[in-house]
Amino acid sequence: MHLGATEDQQAIQHAAREFLAKEITRERRRRWDDEPAGWDAAFRDAVAGLGWLGYGLPRAHGGEGASLLDLGLLVEECGRAATPLGVFAAIAGGLGVAALGTAAQQRAWLPALARGEKRVTLAVAEATATEPAAFATTVRRRGRDVVVDGEKRYVLQGVDADGFLVAARDRGGLSVVLVPAGARGVTVVPQQAFGKERQSIVRLRGVRLPATAVGASPGRAAAALGRLKLRLAALLAADMVGGADAVLDMTVRYVAEREQFGVKLGTFQAVQQMVASMAIALEGARHVTRQALWRLAEGLDAEREVAIAKAWTGRAYTEITLLAHQLHGGAGYVVEHDLHRYSARAKAAELRLGSPEEWLATLADGLKLAR
Repeated sequence: MHLGATEDQQAIQHAAREFLAKEITRERRRRWDDEPAGWDAAFRDAVAGLGWLGYGLPRAHGGEGASLLDLGLLVEECGRAATPLGVFAAIAGGLGVAALGTAAQQRAWLPALARGEKRVTLAVAEATATEPAAFATTVRRRGRDVVVDGEKRYVLQGVDADGFLVAARDRGGLSVVLVPAGARGVTVVPQQAFGKERQSIVRLRGVRLPATAVGASPGRAAAALGRLKLRLAALLAADMVGGADAVLDMTVRYVAEREQFGVKLGTFQAVQQMVASMAIALEGARHVTRQALWRLAEGLDAEREVAIAKAWTGRAYTEITLLAHQLHGGAGYVVEHDLHRYSARAKAAELRLGSPEEWLATLADGLKLAR
């Protein structure tokens, strides 16, 4: 594979960077902190108008048909600008419907998702279960209907979702049900999250839906959900690469301008070593992430590469922000400075879709190292 971006990819990244730099001002971001959805309708519509929400969706359903690698480069720019995670959630929801929905569900939902007119988010994780076989959420058949019961945690952007892709235990294994947010028995409880992302608990109490609400069914759902998790983990790693790159840039600028003992901070050898460590960690994260995205885009087996990318990048992003805080001193912790926002996002992203330890366990299992 070629790790460098092509001219077309560079043009997309440049256009995205210019747009986000213009749209996401410090003042506007602080206003978003008080918004229930974490962003405003004007920004959401602007992003949708650029085609970002459908960038990786099939052309047959109103998307742009971009490869996962190209989509990853766009997500990287979102991470660099600390873009509201509503964008990532919307992209993930669209990919989820494309991967887990029936043909009828795809026709009904994907064009509207691509245009930003509707939003679907994933509702998979539970409080005491990480593996689908242990899920307490169930879907039961009742004639021509199904009834869904359970509770999902850590649902990203649940506060403004129009639908939830709910993973539930079925009589034959695992199924995925597309549950409208307005269905009777659905309750969304917003949660305060460390990284300012909009997470929710989604409670499902006797939610009765037509059987056509079931997407991926037993025999297909578990494998399809596993493949989707790999794709989303690789995209999340791309988001973290962008964020880490922004933190390195702001730190280099700071130590080049800040004076201590009558000289620039950047002239101290210890400071140079810390910045070099940040740069090395970032380059490693960028390479393993793009390798994972490329393999997934080419349809190659990539479980090993995704495990490496998510584990390495999650730790690297967090460590880079901690080193940046040391070099910024107290300045990085005040709300007027952006560094505290990146460090909070880094820790949240490190744990989202599986901690480094979980991905390392997956890697060890694949290498036959786990006992």
